[in-house]
Amino acid sequence: MKTVTRLLIVAVCMFLVSGCWDRREVNDMAIVIAMAMDKEPDGRYRLSIQVPLVSSLGAQSGGGGGTSGDKSYYVDSAVGRTIREANGLIQSRMSREIYYSHHRMIVIGEELGKDGMSDVLDIVARFPENRLTAYIVMTKGKAIELLTAQPQFERFSGEAMRELVKMGGIKVTLKDVAQMLGTPGVDAILPVLAAVESHPKGKSKEIEATGVGLFRHDKLVTIVKPKELLGLRLFQRDFTPFSVVLPLTKHERLTITLSKGRAKIKPVIRKGHIHFKIDLYASAVVVENLSNLDLEEEKNIRMLQAKLVEQINNGVNHMMQTIQKKQSDFIGLGIALSRNYPREWRDRYRNKWNEELPKITYEIRSKVSISNFGQTTKNITKGEDDHE
Repeated sequence: MKTVTRLLIVAVCMFLVSGCWDRREVNDMAIVIAMAMDKEPDGRYRLSIQVPLVSSLGAQSGGGGGTSGDKSYYVDSAVGRTIREANGLIQSRMSREIYYSHHRMIVIGEELGKDGMSDVLDIVARFPENRLTAYIVMTKGKAIELLTAQPQFERFSGEAMRELVKMGGIKVTLKDVAQMLGTPGVDAILPVLAAVESHPKGKSKEIEATGVGLFRHDKLVTIVKPKELLGLRLFQRDFTPFSVVLPLTKHERLTITLSKGRAKIKPVIRKGHIHFKIDLYASAVVVENLSNLDLEEEKNIRMLQAKLVEQINNGVNHMMQTIQKKQSDFIGLGIALSRNYPREWRDRYRNKWNEELPKITYEIRSKVSISNFGQTTKNITKGEDDHE
């Protein structure tokens, strides 16, 4: 009886022990690093994927099937009525299973952005292995061009794009876009990258951040240069330090880095009119002084702070004018309004907020402190005669 009992226990335990029935061998997978989506003139979608060639990643090249010259990656694309159909066409001619769990970048083409990106992002989010933390960017022209670019510092353009986004200050993930598109009172933004020639003979192309795409709902309305949205970084959830050039005279200027910053938005409704009070706070560091200004004197520090406040206010004012002109609320003014006036937001503004943007008024108040101006107070390359 004891023997039978032991056999039964062993048999039951065997059912509970996990096996390797669902394993995936690396040699059987095509690991996607980055993917790109475009809208074709006939209305169909183009899906492009970037896959590393394992045989080309080591010290010795060659060996194995499938090559792309001297490159260590392979880019394939297909056109379908949906992104999923295009993915199936790529898979039908690929000897390995397409695997999306390790991709970090999604690129949207300009035409797809103009047409609306909600449908394709819904399809992407339903890929079983898809990562909602993947960064998403857009580009002027065709998105596939970013995948075929060959940067010099990285083996794959997908990795170069990821590093640029991480350093660029405007980091948008697939999850962020989904929240923006699903939340009334805020519109989506996407960093814009481009493949530019970095070699005089055009032998290589580097990835460069060239602007920011502004959306109304899920459709692209315009692309602006980063300098046109100077104040945007102050409104980002995670502040990234950035530098500005502060001119003093025609030939004298300073470079100042904003090391810390945040923005506070407070809406006020009076007699049916919406007014926003925008308070900005920043801490700055002088990193370059191409002037004869003595930063040891308190009056000069106060003068620099006043000029910096003026420059920040002008940048934020230009940004607010862009919001009103393009009717794209990419900093979440509507969210602030809904939190402070939930009833008014629900009954009056929620369903037509973008149309209300040109009617709002605002005031900007900034406070900047220069916390560090270097170990020297004057330009050490200037001699005593230069200061007389």
